[in-house]
Amino acid sequence: MQLKNSLFNVEAEPFNKVVKVPSSKSYANRAIILASLCKESIEIVNLPLSHDVTNLIHCLRIVGLKIVDIDDGIRIENSFPECEKEGSEIIEILPGDGGTTTRFLIPFLALGKRKYRVEPEGRMRERPIADLLEGLVELGAIVNQCESWLTLNGPIVLNNRFLNIDASKTTQHATAIALALCFKGVEVSPIDMTYSTSYWEMTKNLISEFRKGQKKFIVPVDFSSMSYVLALGADLGRVRVENCFSVDKYQSDSVFIDLLRKMNFQVETKDNGLEVSTNKNLKVIDFDCSDCPDLVPTLSFICARIEGTSKLRNLSVLKYKESDRLVEIQKLLDLYQIENSYDEKNDVLLIKGRQRRVNSRKDIFPPDDHRIVMVSYLFLRANGGGSLASIESVAKSFGNFFEVVT
Repeated sequence: MQLKNSLFNVEAEPFNKVVKVPSSKSYANRAIILASLCKESIEIVNLPLSHDVTNLIHCLRIVGLKIVDIDDGIRIENSFPECEKEGSEIIEILPGDGGTTTRFLIPFLALGKRKYRVEPEGRMRERPIADLLEGLVELGAIVNQCESWLTLNGPIVLNNRFLNIDASKTTQHATAIALALCFKGVEVSPIDMTYSTSYWEMTKNLISEFRKGQKKFIVPVDFSSMSYVLALGADLGRVRVENCFSVDKYQSDSVFIDLLRKMNFQVETKDNGLEVSTNKNLKVIDFDCSDCPDLVPTLSFICARIEGTSKLRNLSVLKYKESDRLVEIQKLLDLYQIENSYDEKNDVLLIKGRQRRVNSRKDIFPPDDHRIVMVSYLFLRANGGGSLASIESVAKSFGNFFEVVT
């Protein structure tokens, strides 16, 4: 399907499907960085259809990694910085707009001796990065922020076995440095970690597996992506995800399964996959979203479809995403006449949902943010249909989203 510069027509209709969902780009990018530092050959399979992952692989090949395509994945056959290409010219690195791709690459590259110019795209150029750069400067890297975004060169110098990294805005800074120093005998600790703590646990678990000598990694399904098709099944009929057989405790967004049960939707784990369907007497929720901010768009849609007032708490981190997701979510709620209010002081979004649908067609022009585009589709499908722009942005995490849901 050609998505670039397209408007996608959405029909209001039931949803009853058996689907497959992508694997986790968060897991994949962590494993790829660690495999690129390992002296042994490493295989990673069940890779997702994600620009964040393909961009990372492309950047690693540029710096000298030998990455071989295999059935359903890749094999990384050498290691950085040993593979670093010789020369004096600046090497240009174009990681795209992904947070994990860009942030994971920066301390990774600082292990080498060459000078690199890193130029991300889009909103990534505005997202928080200062804490990560300060940590690298303390380790001896030379970092210069410039018009093209930044240049850096190492190698970093390790004088301590313990390193503290500010994690108040994102855990990705601590994760990025922990991944880069995995085989250096340094223990990294996040400080003031408020959001996405389970992703830090995912990082620690993967580091442990690599240190134990594991040579093959299978990327699990992505619970963030899966939440959109589960939401469609919960509201509009039934869905079975045929490649999901268990809950990954290291993905914070897997809590969505329990939340659907608490809201009284039908949820069953079967031998042939995970099945979700509609139900009566649905219940509102009062939920702390600090550990799963990527779920907030999907939760907002579900809450909008349940009679009564739901409360979603600890959302301020959404302003640092690919768009200001809190603003965009409220725009969608307003468009469909769903009463809502945000208490900035207490960081709580109130959503007064209802089962009555808005049957008029809408045209939605969301920002270039994959999660806002996908949740916009949910609202269109569940109401009167319409047209949707910016659809190419789903390639960031769920490249075949529109094929799966239609």
